[in-house]
Amino acid sequence: MKNDYLKELRDLLDNYKMEQTERDEIISDYDEMYEGYNGRGMVDDDIVKKLGSPRSIIRDLTEGFRKVEKPLPGGEKVIALTPFISLIAFFILGFGFDLWHPGWLVFLIIPVTAIVVEMGKTRDEHLTTALSPFFASLLFLYLGFYHNLWHPGWIVFIIIPMLGVWNSRRTLTLLDLIVSLSPFIAVIAYVYLGLKGYWIEGWVVFLIIPMLGLFNEKVVWKFLLWELLFIGGIAGYLYVGYIYPDMWAYGLFAFIPVLVLGVITGNVQIGFGDVPKNYKIVILVSTAVFLLIGFIFNGWGIAWLAFLAIPVYAINTEAPKKDRMVASTPFIALVIFFTLGFFFDLWAYSWMAFLIIPMVAIIKNN
Repeated sequence: MKNDYLKELRDLLDNYKMEQTERDEIISDYDEMYEGYNGRGMVDDDIVKKLGSPRSIIRDLTEGFRKVEKPLPGGEKVIALTPFISLIAFFILGFGFDLWHPGWLVFLIIPVTAIVVEMGKTRDEHLTTALSPFFASLLFLYLGFYHNLWHPGWIVFIIIPMLGVWNSRRTLTLLDLIVSLSPFIAVIAYVYLGLKGYWIEGWVVFLIIPMLGLFNEKVVWKFLLWELLFIGGIAGYLYVGYIYPDMWAYGLFAFIPVLVLGVITGNVQIGFGDVPKNYKIVILVSTAVFLLIGFIFNGWGIAWLAFLAIPVYAINTEAPKKDRMVASTPFIALVIFFTLGFFFDLWAYSWMAFLIIPMVAIIKNN
């Protein structure tokens, strides 16, 4: 297993321009770390999780090094020709068939081709993630122009961060993968419920995030207690709201046992260890803003954006400084997009906010 790990790591390093001594030094370091963990009695699978799979760590190991140019047959020529091909196709669609719109979409061929060729050189596993903004944009425009589904068609853009999480699955356990995907699933579920007229009560779907995280709790009675309190809070909240439609706010008192247990224990165990104080503050503030916008301004349809503060704060606190800007752009784009659409009914144009994702990534990488 160790030999396979080191061989894969060396093969990936060979794709970058660096001195042979530097490659050997990296391989030697990981060989020693592997042996060290092995000496402590760790099995191969646990060692790989501890070190990180070669594909998940290669970018950090090769930061500052250029990739070895291994162009696909005719790859560079294809990239150079795509602007002309796109322009010709655009004029044919426009003059020949009066399809200036949406014929302009053919220009998306240019960045898509470049991404496929360049990332294909090293068989980058994140190719689908890089292409997802373009395919999501195409699908969104199709839903908007031909079916007038600008809202909720915007939800197709959630595929971008979901693919990013999915492509990192090799470094995650199955449970961590599910928990990482749960915020996006919750957003989809909430919008669906909202369109059915359940904006006020539908927010409880976001509680699936901590409830799934609780499955990492090792102490069975704690796990069962927390889950029962969450279920009881949801049931009590919905009961009060449906029996007394004008008193949804009072239904929130059903979650007092959850808060009390949090105060008694001093921390909230959600499967990732003790939640730091600063994270608790961000979560509480986000929840307060969500409820304030919802109950006072009846803005449930947009209030959920307050919860995006949690992952953005986590990124700017935990992620390496060089990665923070790129990692935050999907959330920033989502806020811009939904704000312009919700308040100004600019769904047909606000989708362009998502173009900042590849633009920022390109600028940052350069």
